[in-house]
Amino acid sequence: MIEVRTCARLHLGLLDNNGGLGRLYGSVGLAVDRPKLVLRARTAKTLQVEGLERRRVATYARRFMRRYGFPSGAHLNLISHIQAHVGLGSGTQLALAVGAALARLSGRRLSIQEIALAVGRGVHSGIGISTFQHGGFVLDGGHRVLTDLSGAARPNRRFGSSEAGFKNGSARAVEKNHVPPVLFHHAVPRDWIFVTVIPKTQKGLNGKKEDNAFIKLPRAPSGLVEKISRELLIRMLPALVEKDIENFGCALTGIQCMVGDCFASVQGGRFANPVSEKIVEFMMGRGAAGIGQSSWGPTVYGLIQGKAEAQKLLDQTQAYLDSLGGGESFLVRPQNRGARIIEFR
Repeated sequence: MIEVRTCARLHLGLLDNNGGLGRLYGSVGLAVDRPKLVLRARTAKTLQVEGLERRRVATYARRFMRRYGFPSGAHLNLISHIQAHVGLGSGTQLALAVGAALARLSGRRLSIQEIALAVGRGVHSGIGISTFQHGGFVLDGGHRVLTDLSGAARPNRRFGSSEAGFKNGSARAVEKNHVPPVLFHHAVPRDWIFVTVIPKTQKGLNGKKEDNAFIKLPRAPSGLVEKISRELLIRMLPALVEKDIENFGCALTGIQCMVGDCFASVQGGRFANPVSEKIVEFMMGRGAAGIGQSSWGPTVYGLIQGKAEAQKLLDQTQAYLDSLGGGESFLVRPQNRGARIIEFR
């Protein structure tokens, strides 16, 4: 039997929605120690799925099997999962867990990147793939832009591309045969704690709605992308290396606000909904070093140092969240290692 254990991730932002230098997106994020996903797998005569999220597990398993074939079948049982479509990266972690389990069962020596392509992950961001493999803080380099077409762009079949549309006059075909490269990976101090909040609101964009949002997304001004890149390179990364939570938090908040403005037209504002926005403003006012929204939300987070201060902020935030209609809040710490794949004989 194979057991795969992996954890959620917080997405800290897509960096470049302009693409003028030949690459799109690029992203930053980090692995966190909860919620956890546990998948168990063993060989069987056919594909058998039980436990949680059976439909999604079966979908990813069939994708893998179509790509690589399978000598017999597999029995898959999802024991614990990451809540879907709230911004914690559940889809990528589940897909990679399924793919990694099937690869191990079939005796195939596949890289995480090969598994990701087989199960269809990493179309926009590579953070979930990188955190599955490495854990910690990750910066990826986005996708290469293959073409820049006016009017109705068509996919570049030769290179296996997908289109990233911009409503102000162009569409880009981006390379789909490779996952975004990891440019920087670093451990995150364990006493940096994220107060993580999932308001009881509508879930984040996913599936076709997410695809349509990227198609409608305006091209970010190059000057804004340059500001985001400077904040990342000159403030966020050095602060992480030097364990400087204040400057890291300032950079995080600044990047989140600028990225949020890039996505405002397709998500309705700088944040996914008014409740999420009120929560991050509340946490900033109560001492959080930095705030943000993970992916399409509605999950938001506040960064603070030390267990006692984190618990105090959590209690205050949960009380405020209850007054806004309720939801879930909890503390997460950085997870500085990748997924664990354990074989039981």
